[in-house]
Parts: sequence; C-alpha cells; structure tokens
Amino acid sequence: AKGNDYIENVIAIKDAEIKPQYIVQLENTNSFEDAKRIYTSQRQNNERLEIPYFLDVSDYFKKWDENYGHNILMYISEIAYDNPKALKILAYKLESQGKYEEAKQIYQRIVVLRPKQAQSYRDLALIYEATGNYEEAMELYAQMLGNKIDGVDFTSLTNVITNELKHLLALNRDKVDYSNVDAEFLDSKFKIDLRMVFDYNDSNTEFDLQFVNPQKKFYKWSHSRLENMDRMLDEIKNGYASEEYIIDDADKGEWIINLECFSEESSTNPTYLKYTVFKNYGLPKETKEVHIIKLYQYQQKVTLDKFMYKK
Repeated sequence: AKGNDYIENVIAIKDAEIKPQYIVQLENTNSFEDAKRIYTSQRQNNERLEIPYFLDVSDYFKKWDENYGHNILMYISEIAYDNPKALKILAYKLESQGKYEEAKQIYQRIVVLRPKQAQSYRDLALIYEATGNYEEAMELYAQMLGNKIDGVDFTSLTNVITNELKHLLALNRDKVDYSNVDAEFLDSKFKIDLRMVFDYNDSNTEFDLQFVNPQKKFYKWSHSRLENMDRMLDEIKNGYASEEYIIDDADKGEWIINLECFSEESSTNPTYLKYTVFKNYGLPKETKEVHIIKLYQYQQKVTLDKFMYKK
C-alpha cells in the first residue's frame, strides 16, 4: 500500500473530553450532602434530562456513595424502558462495572424490543457466558451459527460469533454439552494475542477507526455512507453493530488506534461506543478491559488507545 504513512500528531481522547457544566457544578461542592442538593436542584430545573446526564452524574457520585451512584444509573432503565438504544448504553455501562447479572436483565429486555435484530442475540449469548449461564449461551450460539432464529440473518456476524463460541469452549468446555458441536469449534490450541471489539448502539452513526502499526503504517476502517455504504445498509437491514480486530503473531512495537466521529447527533440519546480489549484471548491468563466512549463527542480525530504489542 502507498500513501498510508502515519505522520500525524493526534490528541489523546482524555485530553479532548468536554466536561459538562452539570458536572462542574457538582465538583465545586465540598460534601456529599451539598452534592445531593445540587443534584436535586438539577433534576427539578430540567424538564427533560438527557441519557448522558445520568451516566455522568452516576460516575461522579461513586466517590461519595457507590449505591447512590448506582441508583442514579439504573434510573435509565425506568425512563428508557421501551428505548433499546438507551438501554444498550446502560448495559454497556453495567458491563464495564462488572455488574453482569444486571446487564443480563437489560440485554434480555432488548431482545424483547428488537427480536429481529442479530445483535440482540449475540449480546445476550455473551452476557450469558459472563454470568455463568453456559448452556444458555451454547444454545444461542448453535441457533445463530445455524441461522435458526426465524426472521433473523446472522451471516454478517459469523466471524465474531465463531470466535466467541471457540472462546467459550476453550475456557468452559467442562461445563457444557458439546457433543453436537462441529470439530472446527473445538480447537484446544485456540488463542488470540489481542482481540479488540467495537460495539456501538446505533448503526446509523458515521465514524472512522484508524489502526497504526509499529512501522507507522495505517489502515482505516470507515463506518460512513461515503466510504462504506454497503456495510451500513447491511447493518441496518440485519440489525447488528459490531466489528472485531485481531492482532496475532504480528510485529512487535507500539500500536495506535484513532477515532473520529462524523455524525451530528441529538444530545438526548446519542451514540456510545463500547471498546473491549482482550489480551491472551481464550487462555486462562486472559485479561479484559471495557471502555465506554461518548462517540458523538469526538468530531475531531482523537487517539483512543496506544499499547505495546509483544508476541
């Protein structure tokens, strides 16, 4: 490839974050009681509070009282009971906090609201594995890979689902019945050095991901109508919003991931990105990090992540 030399200086995502005024108000308080009074005032003086408000304020209050902050977060499940886009943000956040049982309830609700979307079942299978419901996860994977759920096409998620089923069997084979599983899913040596998964709660949102390797060569994946219309139309038609990237047996050195959003969105219920990083995927020493990104906020290119890769 030519013309893909990386020579930019891109700002880190944490330095580009915009702090909302309601958080500034809360941070200017000196006690839990004062913060609660400000929060009560904010709630009373705003007829329609936005989904990001409850996410941000919940994070703020965790330093004072974990349960108080959590109750603010869970208010989203009440005001957005019939809003799958908002509920998915809530599920992402609960996952990032390791609250998998509560996230499972949200994903089960999303299946009810979006029964014809492939993403609903894939997300549910993943959370079943996280909560130890391995047989339920296996049953869903079998249905998805066999395209056996009426009116739902999982073809575009085949690679993602295949890796996730192999992962389940690599780590929990003794907990499930795999007698009817094809041999291709039973690789005892299955592992991936680094697996990155990008999930977003709205297929209509336009953004770019740029991957820069240790030789400072970049590859761009565009989720935009201009450059990838077929992919976006397929997502909307079949109801999925995920992409995975794998680094395995690659060159040693620093990798960079940049992000840029192009969609002008309503601040009431905007698009978030769940960025999940697995190291040693499929091995007992696997690690997992989940990051929740305000995708709509980054209209300029920012560096989402940097890491050193070693074989």
